[in-house]
Amino acid sequence: HFFVGAEELAAKNGYELVRFFFLLTFAAAIPAIISGGIAERARFYPQLIATAIIVGFVYPFFEGITWNHHFGVQAWIKSVTGAEFHDFAGSVVVHAIGGWLALPAVILLGARRNRYRKDGAVSAHPPSNIPFLALGAWILTVGWFGFNVMSAQTIDKISGLVAVNSLMAMVGGTLAALAFGKNDP
Repeated sequence: HFFVGAEELAAKNGYELVRFFFLLTFAAAIPAIISGGIAERARFYPQLIATAIIVGFVYPFFEGITWNHHFGVQAWIKSVTGAEFHDFAGSVVVHAIGGWLALPAVILLGARRNRYRKDGAVSAHPPSNIPFLALGAWILTVGWFGFNVMSAQTIDKISGLVAVNSLMAMVGGTLAALAFGKNDP
């Protein structure tokens, strides 16, 4: 689990340390999701404090329940439904928790300045730097392959299928954006 001693992290030739770092990248994704929702409206230090609380306490709590069977929640779900809750690659532990935590922050902070015109219509915000937008998309693409494939926690067996499914999801999203988007990069 997330809170362990140095002896356990150094065990198994550092495997536990690598796993700890891998899970820490998941923990860091939650504040990134939140910061995307509150960009240009939140102050730095409150966001920094919230990030420390989220990474240090909120994420380990939900990660422990979901992936390490803490507090008997998985056993209870299995007794009620007949199967345990399965979260692959952080769909709930990372993304849903990030969204749920971002929602009250977005509601409290309100819309960005100049987001709406005086008549109430949405004012478009063009991207400020297309090359950086493309670079960010590329970095995220490479990162998702690492997140998703390593979430299988095996190099053989299902890893290839996970990689292909990740690629097909990206292609599907790109095609949908091209087909239904409004010329907005």
